[in-house]
Amino acid sequence: MDLLRRQTGNFKPAPGNFPKTGDDGMVAGGIFCITLTDLASWLSRNPTSGSTSEAPRGGTAGPGSGPYPAGTSTDPTLPKHTIYAPKTPPAGNLSLPVIAWGNGGCATDSGSYKNFLTEIASHGYVVIADGPGGSGSGQTLVQDMRNSLDWAFKGGASKFGNIDLTRVATAGHSCGGLEAMSTAYHDERVKRILMFNIAIFQDDRRYLLSEIKVPVAWFIGGKSDMGYAGVRLSLASCVCGKANIPD
Repeated sequence: MDLLRRQTGNFKPAPGNFPKTGDDGMVAGGIFCITLTDLASWLSRNPTSGSTSEAPRGGTAGPGSGPYPAGTSTDPTLPKHTIYAPKTPPAGNLSLPVIAWGNGGCATDSGSYKNFLTEIASHGYVVIADGPGGSGSGQTLVQDMRNSLDWAFKGGASKFGNIDLTRVATAGHSCGGLEAMSTAYHDERVKRILMFNIAIFQDDRRYLLSEIKVPVAWFIGGKSDMGYAGVRLSLASCVCGKANIPD
């Protein structure tokens, strides 16, 4: 799995070293991410982790099964992003929470997640995904996801309906999940974090979880999942809530 291509960053973890933001120079995924060199070493010590595919598995194409048929769009005021939202602003007083999404591999194309993100949007959400769609190159950074939040808070998403900026989450798959946590770090606008098939790998970065003050949901597919071991360790460090992970 291509978690990270960029190999150098500015952040050097050390007890008590809490950077102002979750950016890490030019490193995709930010301060919670891992280099490929370190990942290879970690996998050698945890040989069952990542042994099964975590690639998105299709889903049902269409406007989603929710009450608000959804579609995709782009906006010139938010370049390099794709927006998944109800096609028509919901009637009445319904408010739409916002989710900023990061793709697996911190890729610049959310196409593999189109059916999944459209399904979420059809239940009354605005999902702002990194990448303009198509076969993009390179990787996204924390700033790309932060741009999604900035755009929403400046009113960019208001054309989709009544936007509830008190219910904002960052979310992502694999490297995109680490980007979601790095974006939420010290950003009080974010009220939830959702991470799919991923968790912090390095023990020397786990102390940073003490700065995560909002609930975190980890979606992990069992012992062969790359995030399994890290979630168990993270739950012991995180003040964001406790849960049990079945053996």
